[in-house]
Amino acid sequence: MTSIQTTKFVGYRWLDLFNLVLDVKSYPEFVPRCRAVRLLSRRMTEPGMTIVVSRMTVGFSVFEVDYANRTIADAIGRQISIEALDGPLRFLNAAWRFEPLDEDHTQLHFSVDYEFSNPVLAAVASRVFGAMFGEILNAFERRAAQLFSDRNCGAAAHRRR
Repeated sequence: MTSIQTTKFVGYRWLDLFNLVLDVKSYPEFVPRCRAVRLLSRRMTEPGMTIVVSRMTVGFSVFEVDYANRTIADAIGRQISIEALDGPLRFLNAAWRFEPLDEDHTQLHFSVDYEFSNPVLAAVASRVFGAMFGEILNAFERRAAQLFSDRNCGAAAHRRR
């Protein structure tokens, strides 16, 4: 089993970051090694709870891994969990936690545990998955900078007046 845990302080609103992580369809645009995402379903089960089921393809060079996952977003609890439903993984459980420090700053917590069912595949694919998950917070922070920097600069300027 492989486990990765990381925390990062970022200068963006927790809700903006939460919605960015929940927007799984856009992952191929900025998540390292994510080649494709096909949305299978998206529904709200109760206020603040969204469940997304998608099929994701990740890879490096000619090697690809395809699997379905369920993403459960809890806006009230400020957390998102992801679980693999099929594919070559024995299991994959990832979690995002969004800890607002003030209006425009968030402590992001990301963790993932995964294991491949086939030892040969694990030897090949672990590098791809490890690299992808190891770079994921930086990728989301770069995407947030592209999407939200103007908004945060404007809010900071407004507070200085």
